[in-house]
Amino acid sequence: MKITVKELIEQLKVEDQDLEVSFGGLDFYRLKDRGGVLQVEFSQTVYLDDEGFVVVENHLKSKEFKSK
Repeated sequence: MKITVKELIEQLKVEDQDLEVSFGGLDFYRLKDRGGVLQVEFSQTVYLDDEGFVVVENHLKSKEFKSK
């Protein structure tokens, strides 16, 4: 899904400017102009696989498994 920067700003304008923004478990990294498209980048890689499922690869923390 894509929206314009203007549309995003309009939606954010009506919100309390002191609210924190949550990205649902993703860690915001930066905004990057990709030649006419502003990409929101996260520390995790997020993409659709060949079947259309969302895949998230977390490069920040390794999951520790504890034995029972």
